[in-house]
Formats: sequence, structure tokens, C-alpha cells
Amino acid sequence: MASWDDLVSFVRVRYEIMRSNESELWFNLPTTDERTQLVVVRHRTDDAGAVWAQIESPIGRLADLDLPVLLAKASESVVGGVAAEDGVALFRHAIPLNEGELTAFDLPFRMVVKVADELEELLTGKDEH
Repeated sequence: MASWDDLVSFVRVRYEIMRSNESELWFNLPTTDERTQLVVVRHRTDDAGAVWAQIESPIGRLADLDLPVLLAKASESVVGGVAAEDGVALFRHAIPLNEGELTAFDLPFRMVVKVADELEELLTGKDEH
């Protein structure tokens, strides 16, 4: 079983952390064609006490996006979904930490980043997040 501390160590070895505290890690990840994507991984605990790693990446400001297109395109992904926070659209997914190995984190993590970057490029034409 993996713990939050195990995940923090796993991420720190692989990526340059921009900001962190006891429950969050913020970092930029290179994607394609010199693009980068901001990623936030958060420690979450559900009502039953299970520990989760929530992975999210911003897409763009809600006011600047075609929301029907965003929802339709996001629905094509096999992981995650769209959320909104502080006026920003995010692509978000979570994995339970207490049920798996850290290697189970990598694929959904990469998929969240890929989808968020593709949605950002499609809907804004920019690389701001």
C-alpha cells in the first residue's frame, strides 16, 4: 500500500516541485511541442477515511471557454472529468492511495495532464497553464 508520503517522494524524484505543503504539490510538466502544463496533486481523505491523490490541471478561465465543446471533448477521456474552481476550468481525476502501488499513479497522472493540455490548446490556443 502507498501512503501520501510515499507519493510525495515518488513525485519529488521525478519532477521539479514549484510549491508544496503538507497536502499539495505544484509543478510544471513538459507536454508536446515545447508546451508545459501546471499540475497540482492534493492529499484527500473521503468520508470513510480512505486516502486519495487528487490530480488536477487547469484548462483555462471559464469565461473564455466554449463550455459545451469543453464538456463534449472532456467526455472522450477514459479518466477524469471537468471541474471548476475560482473561475478556472480544471481537468481532475483521483486515485485511492491505500489500494495500490505508486506505479498505478503514473498512467492516470499522465492522462490528466495530456487531456488538460489538449483541451487548453483546443479551446484557448494558448499555453498559459
